[in-house]
Amino acid sequence: MSKEALDAPWMTPGEIEVVTRDAFGLSIPRQRIAGLLTGVPKAVSKKRINGKFYFQIMKAGVEALGTTTQSVVFVDPAQALTHIRQVEDLFRGLKGVVCVCDPYVDGRTLDYLAECGDATGIRLLTANISKPGPMRRDLRAFAQQHGALPIEVRQAAQGTLHDRYIVDDDGLLIIGTSLNSFSRKQSFVVSAGPDVRASVLQAFDAVWRISPAFQ
Repeated sequence: MSKEALDAPWMTPGEIEVVTRDAFGLSIPRQRIAGLLTGVPKAVSKKRINGKFYFQIMKAGVEALGTTTQSVVFVDPAQALTHIRQVEDLFRGLKGVVCVCDPYVDGRTLDYLAECGDATGIRLLTANISKPGPMRRDLRAFAQQHGALPIEVRQAAQGTLHDRYIVDDDGLLIIGTSLNSFSRKQSFVVSAGPDVRASVLQAFDAVWRISPAFQ
């Protein structure tokens, strides 16, 4: 299949989600699509239009979407910049209120969260905040620069959190290491489906409700 057959050569991951659903009967969340396409050589061309990234899907991309049910990004420090860009693409595809569970955070964590341009809000749940003073400063700067993307941080009791993951309206990203140390060592980002998402979100909400806000 060629890109011309889609009659929409430059598309966002959300638009590709609609095409793959309606044209091919595939139900693939947009953040998984972004991970699939950025992880397959020659799957897409990419450019920024009015602040958003658009993809032009190629034959390899269509084949990847049709044969892959789970997106896995392997982060190798030897190719750190390439894999950082892949993960940023995943964040750009997140929708709704994005729930982030990461036991260890600092100002660098916010660099990734700033990529969630299509989200309506961010709930960051952590246990350990490195350098709380600078983190408060960075949160104020985040609010100034990204006023349309409200962020709330809560700090859970020690020993409560272990896994690192991100939940949005479409699915679940499981992260092998904290965002503030991403690309420093080998790790994975795995995109899971709605079946796992529901139980993980329930567990997140339970801890979120009893955790005090970071102020």
